[in-house]
Amino acid sequence: MKKNLWILLALAALIAMFVIAGCAPKPSPTPTPTATTEPTTPPADADCPKVVSTDVYKTFDASYATCPSECVCPSGACENPDPCSCPGCVTVSSNIYSNCYCVADGEFVQTCDQSTGTFKIVITFDENIDPLMSTCVYNAANWKIKVKNNERINKELVASPYNVVIDGDKIIVDAFVYECGEFTPATYCEPCGDTPIQYVFCGLICNLSDAACYANTVNGLKAAINGWPAPTVADEIVWELGGSCVVSDELGNYCCGFSGSDCCVEPICETCEPCPLGSSACL
Repeated sequence: MKKNLWILLALAALIAMFVIAGCAPKPSPTPTPTATTEPTTPPADADCPKVVSTDVYKTFDASYATCPSECVCPSGACENPDPCSCPGCVTVSSNIYSNCYCVADGEFVQTCDQSTGTFKIVITFDENIDPLMSTCVYNAANWKIKVKNNERINKELVASPYNVVIDGDKIIVDAFVYECGEFTPATYCEPCGDTPIQYVFCGLICNLSDAACYANTVNGLKAAINGWPAPTVADEIVWELGGSCVVSDELGNYCCGFSGSDCCVEPICETCEPCPLGSSACL
């Protein structure tokens, strides 16, 4: 009896050892999943185009600057909107001094290099412009362009746009300007006394050559005789797009009321002797 009891106890102890040690393999722990970050979708572009820069360049558009064979202005303040559209008129001095490309033989006296009076305004935006959504820019009546220079006789001139192109992120405006009037230099000639000078100056003043041409024109080729001095500053071109005219980007975002300005400063090659090689300055 005791022997069977000890056998039973031994078997019970053995079973307990197997239960404690574990006969089956332990399961591997399940790793905690790492949270994934969803990519952020950028917000849709809702901003209208913005003007980045304005650049002005003189041009020579001979196809635009046409005029009749008799190209003269009426006496007085020369108020005709086109200096080349009033034939048969004679000024006080029977001469009109001009640098205009349309100058013909007869009443006009050529003062310096001919100019068509044309120039380009290149307006750059921060994104491409949709030409179909911005058709109002093609209407010249929506543009206000002024040429300002306090060293001209007429301090502010109104320029006339005649062509507009949209090219990617740029709007390019072709325009022309001229100054037409009368100036009386002091002691222009002796013993005649003061003589009023009728003049038409076409184009912008952007460099020293233009400034000298302006002085020769308004002074009737007598700039050195107590005449109007040559300007020492370039013209400033100020543009404005009419308030109701919109400029739209390619996503349909649009705004109104655009404006800008630029000074048409440009260099010229100096003429002097000698001009040393390797230098752009004349010594």
